[in-house]
Amino acid sequence: MSLQGQKINRVSMRNNAYERIKNAIISGELKPEERLRDKELSEQLGISRTPVREAMLRLEDEEFIISKPNSYTMVAPIDVIEVKEIYSIVIALETLALEEAVKNSHVQDVEDLIKINQDYQAAIEQGDPELCLENDRKFHAQIVKMSGNNELEKLLTSVKEKILRVESYYFHNSLPKEESLQQHNVIIECIQNNELEQATKMLKDNWMNSLTNIMK
Repeated sequence: MSLQGQKINRVSMRNNAYERIKNAIISGELKPEERLRDKELSEQLGISRTPVREAMLRLEDEEFIISKPNSYTMVAPIDVIEVKEIYSIVIALETLALEEAVKNSHVQDVEDLIKINQDYQAAIEQGDPELCLENDRKFHAQIVKMSGNNELEKLLTSVKEKILRVESYYFHNSLPKEESLQQHNVIIECIQNNELEQATKMLKDNWMNSLTNIMK
C-alpha cells in the first residue's frame, strides 16, 4: 500500500486516518486478508500510531478489519453470504428510490443520466475498468438523487460502502459491462416514458446480474 503524499492535518488525524484506510480497503488498494500493521500505516500517513490504532478499532467495529489478539490484524475477507444480504438491501432501497425518481424526475435529471451512461460507454471503449466502475456508481447515485429523498440517499450511501469494496475487487474482469450499459439505457427510456414497472424490473435485473457474475 502506498499512502505517501497524503500527510494528514493533525486537527483531525483520527478521522482522516479512518477515511484514508477505509477508502484504501474499499478501492482494493488494501486487499482482502492483507495484514495491517499500525507502525507501517502511521509512517505512510505521517502521523503517530495512536490515531491509526483508533481508526483501525473503528474499522473493526464496522467489519472492514478483523483481528486476533496478540496474533494479527488484517483486512476482512469478502464474505459471500454477507454480500448477498447487502445486495438484497441495496436492491430494495434503490427500487424505492427509482419509484420516487420516476414520479419526480425533470428533463435535466434524465439528461444527466444519459451523460453518465455516455461516459460509461466511453470508458468501456477505452478499456478502463476503474472509470467504468466510477460511472456505474454515478449512474445509480443519480437515480437515488432524483428521488429527492435525502434520508434514503443517506441510508444507501452507508450500505453501499461494502458493495463498493466488492465491486472494486471484481469489476476489472467479472462483470459484463456492455450488458450493464444496455440495461442502463432501458432504465433511462422507462423513466422518460413513465414506465415504472419495467424500470424497476430492469433495475433489479441490473443489480442481480452484477451479483450473479461476482458469485461465479
